Amino acid sequence: MSRNDLFVLGLWCTAVLALLFPVWSVPGAVFFNYGDLFTYHIPLRELTASELQAGRLPFWNPYILLGVPHLANPQTALFYPAALASSIFPVSTALVWDTTFHVLWAGAGMFLLARAHRIGRIGAFALASGFALSPFLVYRVTAGIPTLLAALSWVPWLWLAWLGGAVEILAATFALQLLSGHGQFLVMNGAAMTLWGICSARRGVLMRRLSVAGGTALALTSVQWVLSQQYLAQSVRGHWTGAASLAYALFPTALWTWLHPGALGTPLDGQWKDVISVYFETCGGWIGPVCLAGAVYGLARSRHRWPAAMLAVLGVVLGFGPRGPITRMVLRFPILSYLRTPSRWLFLTLWGALLLAGMGIKILQDRKWPRGARAGVLVAAFLPLAVWDFQFLRPQEAAPFLAANRHLVESFAGRSQRVLTDPELANQNKTILYRMMNVNGYDAFYPKDIPSWAADAEGAVAADASRVFISNWRSQWLERAGVRVRLSSQGVQERDAWPLATFRDALGARLKPDPYLWIDSPGRWKLTGPIPVAATAVALALPLYPGWHARLNGRDADVLTWDRLFQVLPLASYGETRVYLDLTMDFRPTAWPFLVAFTLAAWLMWSLSLLRRVQGAP
Repeated sequence: MSRNDLFVLGLWCTAVLALLFPVWSVPGAVFFNYGDLFTYHIPLRELTASELQAGRLPFWNPYILLGVPHLANPQTALFYPAALASSIFPVSTALVWDTTFHVLWAGAGMFLLARAHRIGRIGAFALASGFALSPFLVYRVTAGIPTLLAALSWVPWLWLAWLGGAVEILAATFALQLLSGHGQFLVMNGAAMTLWGICSARRGVLMRRLSVAGGTALALTSVQWVLSQQYLAQSVRGHWTGAASLAYALFPTALWTWLHPGALGTPLDGQWKDVISVYFETCGGWIGPVCLAGAVYGLARSRHRWPAAMLAVLGVVLGFGPRGPITRMVLRFPILSYLRTPSRWLFLTLWGALLLAGMGIKILQDRKWPRGARAGVLVAAFLPLAVWDFQFLRPQEAAPFLAANRHLVESFAGRSQRVLTDPELANQNKTILYRMMNVNGYDAFYPKDIPSWAADAEGAVAADASRVFISNWRSQWLERAGVRVRLSSQGVQERDAWPLATFRDALGARLKPDPYLWIDSPGRWKLTGPIPVAATAVALALPLYPGWHARLNGRDADVLTWDRLFQVLPLASYGETRVYLDLTMDFRPTAWPFLVAFTLAAWLMWSLSLLRRVQGAP
């Protein structure tokens, strides 16, 4: 990169920092969001941070949905370097800098990709603006989903390494994109690269690079994706028909916003009539007037336009989801039904449009332009996008959403009991911050058995694709689950309930005295106490999930299921002379030592390969 390249890229980065200044310069502020930042991502990252600071890996999250795997949830981004800043700085502050970094990273990658393909500095500046400041990326911030922005920011870096032949760098970049928390855009970008490679005259070389780098990236990230795939396969998303994708499927009129982002109104001006999150998922394809004009010119004049045009069309077709011609495909293939938001396939349209814009700009840059035209292009490429984005990228004070209720903390935090947060409460996952175990909660995907259990507890459907909303406070199912407290806007209610661990007789009835339970950490329960004479089993209101290991009176023990999803350990097979219980329940992900060793070995081999390439370079 030349000094002039650095100057223009630095100018672009400075302009972006100025655009984001009202947020990153204000202590305690976050980017304004309508969605998941306070209700999902901040609680998850706060739990990760607290566990790492305590010297533990956060394998299990007991604080929502009766208890769910934590590390296996890719959106915890435990192994993503940028996300680990939350373990050093306040989580809200770390997320502000996380967003700022990934916007800059997306633009820098696009700038360098353009320059690598002989597009001039002005054109590269325009393409960096068209990608990084596109509402398609910016709306991820407003929707409160930092993992989506992070995954998107790696796309131009992947293409840069791929087309440039840096296979080791391509593999590591794939790995970082996967670890950033949202594999959806890895799959979508992989589809775009595959189509481009097949259509290229260098298809053999490009497809070989792609397959080698992809396989290497899977090895480098096995410690994450293997567990995430296990979780996904056992989640509600692994067992639905795909019909739930209809909520976020593209509708035809939304395409007008790709020409004018305010064509259908916005949540800010009150003119948007649908669910707010639908706006952010379907109406973000505008790339600014300069890139839009470049794309039209590239489509009309470039000899290499067809692969990019096919990408753009394919993105729209897939974005329609169940509304479009691929309805049966969506319902049949898990890889598509897992993606609850088919409109995200519009990434292919965005990327195809930007590739066409690059082609058009490259043709136009060879023409003679009047003096001052270059400066005009810079302004026209950046300013309209910045003005539009500025209204969404405004500051929001985090404290009111995260402040703890002292009475609740003193009365219920850290206790071996469960609470029920009334569905009327906006942030049910806030119980993570309080260290209270909640029956309800919100998660991108959660175990498949919970909806049926919730329906029994409620007496009606009480779960959707990502949320459980039980309200039947007097349910016997909640009593057996150890729910003693109900939190609602009217205050706090308490009642008697079973403890989280009980003895049972041959008929399943509860026997007293109950064992003594203490929870050492989110993934470790210990039970002790005298065993009643008639006891045949010890039952725990702890979900059965692969990775829980029982050690009963010094021996490994098998567990069965009760109440659809909880764990019960038979006692008879461990000897009738046992009169005292000593049980430890530990959660450690399946094949964890092997996955760690394999991943470390993969990174070692990758490092040696990169070193050999560097040493062999002229």
